[in-house]
Amino acid sequence: MAAANLNAALRAPAHPMAKAGYGKRHAPDQAPPRADDFAGLEPREAAIAAYVDRLPEGAAIGYKVLAEELPDYGQQACRSALDRLTRAGHLRRIRVQVTLLDGQMRWVTRTYFSRTVRDADWWAAHVRFVRGLDAPGQPPAPAAAGRPPAPAAAETVEEPEPGVRAPRSEAYDVLAGLGRREPRLQLSEGDCVGLEHLVEEWLARGVGREQITQALTSGLPASVHSAGPLLRKRLETKMPPSPAPRPEKDHPGEQIVSMVMMCLFCDEDETTTTLDHGVCRDCRAEIARDEAAGLSGDVPDTFLARPRAEVDVAARMAELRSATVRPVLPAPRPRR
Repeated sequence: MAAANLNAALRAPAHPMAKAGYGKRHAPDQAPPRADDFAGLEPREAAIAAYVDRLPEGAAIGYKVLAEELPDYGQQACRSALDRLTRAGHLRRIRVQVTLLDGQMRWVTRTYFSRTVRDADWWAAHVRFVRGLDAPGQPPAPAAAGRPPAPAAAETVEEPEPGVRAPRSEAYDVLAGLGRREPRLQLSEGDCVGLEHLVEEWLARGVGREQITQALTSGLPASVHSAGPLLRKRLETKMPPSPAPRPEKDHPGEQIVSMVMMCLFCDEDETTTTLDHGVCRDCRAEIARDEAAGLSGDVPDTFLARPRAEVDVAARMAELRSATVRPVLPAPRPRR
């Protein structure tokens, strides 16, 4: 159940740390924390993800350690939960080669956690970029929340059935909505289609819908004779720059040389085995056998030190985050 784990999150500062150079690392370019970050997960996975999210860098987050710190779950349950978090895009285990200040080189193993969901391509691109295999200006762009990745150029796009309107893109909706915000920018369907690719490029560069609308509607001349050409010029001349490469920041005393993806549960890496969303086939098959045998469930109520209580995950997370804000002290009363 989520309740015990969310209560356990209050003990995060006492969570055991991994040995130096190992343990949890924050994935780059994450969105700010929100109360509904893990609302799409099952209650157990949401609770464990919320707990791990609050842990500092360097914390030990293997399934055996989590089972000790979260007594409502056994080792098989924690291992199954971590497997599902890798499938959802929150976790990856990566072996990193670093050079120390004294010139010595060593390999360390780190478990990267991202509250922002990343797909398999993002994780793979992150590793390739650090290795130096990607050209400058082609880093793993952060995945926009709630927006599926754009289809590759070689993909086949299915044609809509006759008489059925094709779904509009987000870029088209931005353009079609400008007239409601600013009557001088009322566009025809042809205008929206003709400008759609430019707005899609803005979105791909990390600019939100409201920011695009603000950039297009602010500072207009008193009279707009032709909205389409005016917006085309604005979209082209105000186009934001491509995101700069943002590899992992080096930690004090070390320089990253290369990275290789490895299974979350064993020592096999992508050079020796096939990984499926961060887990090798053997480990995933073992987890599937445990789940089929009923070994990955919660600890029975009769073995708990305290009874479980039903808690709304999103509400409890909001409460925990608000508790970290410094309280406002009452103003002192004036002396008489």
